[in-house]
Amino acid sequence: MRASTPQGEREIRARLVVGADGKDSAVAKFADIPTRQYENTRFAYLAHFRNLPLPGGIAQTWFLEPDMAYAFPNDDGVTVMAVVPDKERLPAFRDDLEGSFLAFVRALPEAPPIDSAERITKIIGTIDYPLRSRKAAAPGVALVGDAALTGDPLWGVGCGWALESARWLTEAVASTATGRGDLDLDKALATYARTHRRRLSAHQNLAADFAKARPFNPMERLMFSAAARDESLARHMHLFASRLIGPLRFLNPAAVTKAASVNLRHRRAAASPTR
Repeated sequence: MRASTPQGEREIRARLVVGADGKDSAVAKFADIPTRQYENTRFAYLAHFRNLPLPGGIAQTWFLEPDMAYAFPNDDGVTVMAVVPDKERLPAFRDDLEGSFLAFVRALPEAPPIDSAERITKIIGTIDYPLRSRKAAAPGVALVGDAALTGDPLWGVGCGWALESARWLTEAVASTATGRGDLDLDKALATYARTHRRRLSAHQNLAADFAKARPFNPMERLMFSAAARDESLARHMHLFASRLIGPLRFLNPAAVTKAASVNLRHRRAAASPTR
């Protein structure tokens, strides 16, 4: 690589260049690593509020098909309130950001008492945030975090995936980079790229599909509703939502069968006459 400095042009050489430079990665562009981009048909705004009580003091999530919202309790009585509407609502938010934000929260089912809380930050957000996927490594180059894979901020996985991909890269190349391994560097980078793809690509594909602001598909409706009715399926849902298991393990035959059984029992109980 060549760079201009106050002392003149300088050449910098390295066995490995790591791109940890975000969704618009310059390293990926310089290395000619192609980008696959997916449209995100939602936008997002958030603000911090003090004294905004939540039931049980735990995080709240609203899946409204297609809109979404979150309330996350933080320290010192501060709660982050986020709204993630479909872009059809964007003109109203552009005309009156504060009024539209508050009206959206007030209209939520069992909405938190936003009018009695104190907003302590500006309302900030993004109106266009496409998802991007790139191959995580090329000869002499590795990408980590959003440079390799930019997820939908709706799911809040960016920081976690950045730290995980940095660990996978370190584990793959550490011995080779220090001269103690048997593999050459490019083979170690290929190992990292395979790990990255195996661990994250299925999650990204689901996120890219859901970013179309579509309603739940039948399998999502089955699993999510059963998780609200059964403790063991709720734990199973937690593992998937935390990205500790992938879609295949989440939708394993035993889990799907149990979800169907839970929902069937629920329907029967709801249909039985009250005594």
